Amino acid sequence: MPSPIYLTDDIRRIEREAGNVIPPLMERAGAAAAELAARLASDKQKDVLVLAGPGNNGGDAKIVAARLKEQFFRVTLADKPQVPDDKPWALIVDGLFGIGLARDLEGDYARLVEYVNRQGCPVLALDIPSGLHSDSGRVMGRAVRATHTITFIGLKPGLLTLDGPDHCGEVVVADLGVPAQRQSAWVASPALFQNALKPRPRNFHKGMAGSLGILGGATGMSGAALLAGRAALKLGAGRVYVGMLDDALAVEPIAPELMLRHADDALGQDLYPLVVGPGLG
Repeated sequence: MPSPIYLTDDIRRIEREAGNVIPPLMERAGAAAAELAARLASDKQKDVLVLAGPGNNGGDAKIVAARLKEQFFRVTLADKPQVPDDKPWALIVDGLFGIGLARDLEGDYARLVEYVNRQGCPVLALDIPSGLHSDSGRVMGRAVRATHTITFIGLKPGLLTLDGPDHCGEVVVADLGVPAQRQSAWVASPALFQNALKPRPRNFHKGMAGSLGILGGATGMSGAALLAGRAALKLGAGRVYVGMLDDALAVEPIAPELMLRHADDALGQDLYPLVVGPGLG
């Protein structure tokens, strides 16, 4: 199934509707995160720092701490914003702030995030790295740079956009046993299109796949139009005309099947669709 993406309001609605499930969602989230945390922590070094904030994210973190203690990890639970003593941590679990953060991090919390980002061990963020806006991926003052993020119920836009990919590391989804809900978007993976894109017949030529035009490539920016043309070929377009505002090359050596024209000549073709903009000036 395509991976769903949920806005913060979507997640809040889902949590309300699943409020009476047994075991509760927080217990499920903590257990899933503890399982991943145990795999990430070094076999030779068992000291784990768990940072627990004031909200639900902190509740998840406290469950993670309890589960890791049951597995004989030496856990330091920091549920106050003081910077802990330095240790060669096997793992840091970031449970300071989740998707509900609404203002920039500052003061003691900002210093705690800076401490985490100075460490060389793996960092596991719960739901979303602290300081990252869940819907936009914007860093709110400061944000944890995690090596791994376990996000609950479904993906959030902020994990995938803007600053998110630079702060989330490897993202794992724990759906917590919650059935797929109405969502705002999906990840554009091959699974999303598998029912729409049918295999082409073997007796096939490019004239059967339409004629696409690309208009752009002003002086000094021809590369943008050529890159767009190459992308169109990779995506399966048939005839690809690249209409350059600058004097057209005779041939594109990397993709010689592109049909290069001056923009005036390209517009004389029967094109559908027409892409306007790459390197337009």
